[in-house]
Order: sequence, then C-alpha cells, then structure tokens
Amino acid sequence: MKSVFNTNTDELLYRVKNAIFNESLASDIALQEKLEDAFFKMELMDYAVNETMIIAVTNKSGQILFVNDRFSDITGYSKEELIGNTHRIINSKTHPEPFFKEMWSTILKGNTWTGEICNRRKNGELYWVKTYIIPVETYGSETYFLSIRTDITLEKEKEMLLQSRLLSSFETVVHHINNLVFKVEKDSDNNYGFSLLTGKVASDYLVNKGLQTIQPNSDSIKKKIITPIHRLNTYFSEEMTDRLLFYLEKVNNGEEVSYKEWLGDRCVHITISPIEQNGIISGGIGIGNDITELESARTKLSELAYRDHLTNTYNTAALERDIIQKINNHLPFSFVYIDLDRFKNINDSLGHVTGDSLLKLVAERLMKFYRNVGEIYRIGGDEFVVLIGKKQQDIKTLENAKEVIQKIEEPFCIEGMEIHISCSIGIACFPLHGSNYKEIHRAADLALNISKEYGKRNAVLFDLKHMEGYVNKVGLESDIRSGIDNNEFYLVYQPKVNLKRETVDGYEALIRWNKKGKEIIPPNDFIPFAEETGLIISIGKYVLEEACKQGVLWIKQGVPFQTISVNISPVELEQYDFLSNLHAILEKTGLPPKYLEIEMTENILMKNMDRLVKLLNELEILGIKLAMDDFGSGFSNFRYLSELPIHTLKIDRSLMDRVFLGRDEVIVSSIIRIGHSLGIEVVAEGVETIEVVEFLKDHDCHTIQGYYYSKPIEAHEVPSFVLKSI
Repeated sequence: MKSVFNTNTDELLYRVKNAIFNESLASDIALQEKLEDAFFKMELMDYAVNETMIIAVTNKSGQILFVNDRFSDITGYSKEELIGNTHRIINSKTHPEPFFKEMWSTILKGNTWTGEICNRRKNGELYWVKTYIIPVETYGSETYFLSIRTDITLEKEKEMLLQSRLLSSFETVVHHINNLVFKVEKDSDNNYGFSLLTGKVASDYLVNKGLQTIQPNSDSIKKKIITPIHRLNTYFSEEMTDRLLFYLEKVNNGEEVSYKEWLGDRCVHITISPIEQNGIISGGIGIGNDITELESARTKLSELAYRDHLTNTYNTAALERDIIQKINNHLPFSFVYIDLDRFKNINDSLGHVTGDSLLKLVAERLMKFYRNVGEIYRIGGDEFVVLIGKKQQDIKTLENAKEVIQKIEEPFCIEGMEIHISCSIGIACFPLHGSNYKEIHRAADLALNISKEYGKRNAVLFDLKHMEGYVNKVGLESDIRSGIDNNEFYLVYQPKVNLKRETVDGYEALIRWNKKGKEIIPPNDFIPFAEETGLIISIGKYVLEEACKQGVLWIKQGVPFQTISVNISPVELEQYDFLSNLHAILEKTGLPPKYLEIEMTENILMKNMDRLVKLLNELEILGIKLAMDDFGSGFSNFRYLSELPIHTLKIDRSLMDRVFLGRDEVIVSSIIRIGHSLGIEVVAEGVETIEVVEFLKDHDCHTIQGYYYSKPIEAHEVPSFVLKSI
C-alpha cells in the first residue's frame, strides 16, 4: 500500500524553489540569495529531523500511513512491511491493555499524548522510545496522528540501573546521564530542596546564572558525607519552583509525573519518579530529556493548522483562538468583517484560477493597509476579517474601513487584464458589542448585512438597532412559518369589472394573514420578507391551490366569471419545478387551465429572459392566460409586449391616482392605445372615483379594478355579489 504521506521532500522543495524563482524573483538577486539560504536551512532541518527523530503518521484506525527512514532502521522492518499495517507489528507486550486505551482516549479527544513505550524489533530485541502523539486535523477533513519518537533505550537502561542501585551510585549517574538528572528531598524543616542537579542541560542552564551543578564527588562518597540540600528557588525561578512543587505533591502520593519545562532556551521533558525507602516516599528522582527541536517541530505543525493555504493569512480556527485569547485577557479590539461584492460573478465568468489570484491580491492589499495595526484572516470564499488589537476610537476604525473600500476598488491586474471589485464592511468592537466570540462575530455579521442593504460598498459600525431589526426579522420568519402550519392565511377576491358589458369578468385572488387569529396583516407587511427568505414558495403554493379550488367551486355553483387571477412572485417563477407543481395543482383541483390567469411583474424579465420566454410559451400552450402586473410603475418596456405571450396588461394603480396631473393622462391613454393595438386586454387597477371611471371610458379602457366598484371580498360573498350601476 503506497502512503499518500510518502512525499519526496527534496523534490518538493526543489519544485517550490524553482516556482518561486520563475514567478516572483527572477530579477531580484538579493532575494534569490536569501531564499537560497532559507531553503538550505530547511533542507538541513529536514535532514536533522530524519536523522534524529523516529516519525510515523497513522489514521484513526491505527493504520500506519507514513514512516521515515529512522523508523524503519530502528524496527528492522522495511517501509513496505510497515505502511498499511498497525503498530501491533512492533508491540512488545510489555504494557498492559489499559495503557493503550488511555493513550487512544487522549488523542481521540484532540490532546497530545506523551509517554514511554517499549517496542520489539523484527529480530526480537526490545527498545524504548519517548513518544509524543500529536493529533493533526486537516481543515474540514480527516484527523491524523503524528507520532514523534526518540530512542531512549540507553537512558531507560540507565534509569533502571539508577533505581536498582539506589542512591549510592551518584558517580555512575553523573557519568552516564548527559541531559538532566536531579534528586529532590526534604530538609529538616520539611521543605523540598535539591540534593542533586546535574547533567549537560543543567550545566548549560546554571552557568548562565553564575551557578554550579549539584553533584557528589568521589571523596564525599568515600567519606560518607551527607550531601547538603539546596533551596529550590536558588536554582529555579519563582514560577518554575511553584510548578515543580505542584508536581512533587503528586510524587509524594506515589505518582510518577511528567511535564514540560523551559530551561533558558532549552525545552526539557521531565519525568519525576518517587523514591521509596522502607515503605516511605522520601523524595523524587527527576530525569530530563532535551526536546527543543521536537517542540519547535510541534509548534510549526500546529501553526500550519491555523493558516489559509491560498492567501497565507490566518483562517477561521485562528480567528476564534485569537479572539478568545484577547477576551480572556480583557484586551479591547475591533472586528472588521470584509465581504467582496460580486466575487461569484468573477469566479463564474473568468474561472476559479483567476478568482484565486484575485483573492491573493486582495489579501496582500489588506495586509499592506493594516500593517502593524491588525491581523488578517480569511474565513470564507470571499470573506476576510481584520482584528485590530490596539485600542482605537470606533470612528477611527470606521474611517479606516471606508479607506479600505477605496483601496479595494482600485483595479487589479491579472494576466494583463484589469479586474474591478468592491467590498462591503461590518464592524463590531469588544467589549462594547459583545462579551464572547459568538456575540462579536454576530454583531459584525449583522453590521455587514446592513452595509449590503444600503447598496454595498459601505462600511457600517454595529448599533443595537441592528440587533432589534435582526430579532424582528427572526420573529417575523417564525410567525410566518407558524401561520402556514396553523392555516392563518386566507384569500379574498377583487372583482374585475367590464365597463362595456357592465359585468364581472373575473376575480383577482389576494392573500391576507389573520396572525394568531387576532390581527389582519396586509400583504405589503410580509410578502417582501417572505420573498427574501424563500417562504414565498410555500405561501405561493397555498395561494395557487386555494384559488384553483375556489374556481372549481364557483363553476359548480354557476357563478359567472372568465378568469381567476393569481399573483406569482419572481422567486416562484425562478424555481425549476414551478411548471410541474402547477400541473400537479391543476390536476389535483380539477380546474380547467383556461380559467386561470397568472399575474407577474415586469422585474422578472430582468433576470433570465430566455428561460422565462420558454416558460411563458409552455403556460400559453397549456391554456393559461398571462397578465403583466403593475405596468407603468417602473422602467416599462413595450418591447416585451410584442415578444411575450401576454394576454392582459394591468396599469399600475399609482397612475390612477395621478391621471389628471401633468403628463400622466397622456401616459395612461398611450398604454391603453398600444395595448389594444397589440390585441392585449388592458385593465386599470386602483380605480376609486367616478372621474377616473369616465376618463377610462373615454379612452376605451374596457376593464377596471378598484374600490369604486368593490373592495376585495371573501369567497362566500362572491355568488351573491351584485355590481352597482355604472
């Protein structure tokens, strides 16, 4: 089995180096030399790691995915024999089953496990390794376990020899332990102190403090001179002494403890074992191994988990880590949330490679702008966050954000092409706008949403009123969902009156909301929000099915009408299953398609004209009539009337209110005349006065709707509805 981790490091470094030279440093000799030096050091470090450390990578099943040469050398197994196998292949059966259960429990919780393990080589020999197992979670992927081992067989033998020969073998300890060894005992006042502190690490550490190691000499042993006990804080700092005393209390209870300590610039892993004499614990023996290089490697590996590989900024995990740290330390900061506008359009039209290049350039521009001021994080496809750690006035942060918007709008040059993009920004501050990570993030998110609602290209500082609006929207969404489930919505019907025949030609179905049975909510108060959240899909299905049911009932009752009109939201028409749902409703209710008229507004035409034309033609073939609603309210385009299968043109009610003002009389009469010329029925909405009725008669508008004849009425009133005299 070939491991995906078995990468040729030398080849990879060579390719990366060439790529960087070719792309970025071709003309910069000084930078090339520095990079050569950096790669040389990396190669040295890679060589040192492989020569001194025993490294393996396993998955959650314990399967070995990668081993380095040192691992293969010390076990006697080839890489082919190890990869795909489990560590049972080198199990010496020295450790009991609970030992490994505790190890797996620790690493599966995401914690680093440290311990000493006795393994068996292929030839049957035993060897000991100091082991560190580090969980490494790839972002959104699998968790792997990196084990870093050092061969401590010799040290283990020395430790066992030390324990077996008791404490009289000080001279042997001094000559055989090259890292750190110490003995801690209690003095006559029952205070802990050092009676032994020696080894190379101890010597290097103490010489910088102007102190000497503590160790017995041959003369003192021969003369049986009792070694004096030295105060701990003479050799260790106050913090180090407190830490040592904490672990010594555990040792005094018979436990063997391990912990990590920094002695100057050296990181030492210390294990302290109890010293027992005549059944009484009299102190502890400590053994320390220098793990400075291992700790450096672990730190680098951990840091990789917090970087965004594309932009080389920090990622979401790092953002949460840093914010929590700042909050715990009570450090004020600003959370600047940046979202690129229309980035998806660039990705879709120019490709993801160009999109990635743009993200890198945006990140570079942000890092340059916020240099020495804040840290940059990429937390989504086109979303960045800047944490500004210095205490600034809110207004200063807002002013800087507005400058960022201008910087981002400066053109980016990618492969000879100028690309323009803008951004929207939301800002929240700790502790003003939240006390924890979730609250600060949500506050900035809400401010960003407000920025987008203002038309994008804005920077908005969070305000409590934003939260109130958020809560109101959440409450409205919940109420609408509840209203759908509890049948709180119902339909009313407004007659469409034919002025020539003095008859009712049809009815328009209009939705109402009896909220919790206590309050009638008009459509304008909830339909726009329902379209925004997608709830209009459920509401629209209800209206369409209910109107069709009612139409069938009126036919059975003998109620004369030509069409029943239903308003369809642009959101509904954009659904790819709209036509199939409509077929299902007509089949379920039994309404003949010729009785159904669908009303739509002109703004739907701005999005996907080709698809809409195909859909409308299919509806016409089916026999359904189509009406263009609110015509004249915006940038109305008469071209659509000739290209689309429109049967009815409904003049917007706003023109009826102003029909005798300025040029609106000419506009209304022109719409009527053009509609008739195209063979389209023209309906005037919102007619409320006899003067407007007479005007429409004079200009040959055949059909009207409005309060002059009738407000919307409930379904049970339709059969007995009588049109008043015209």
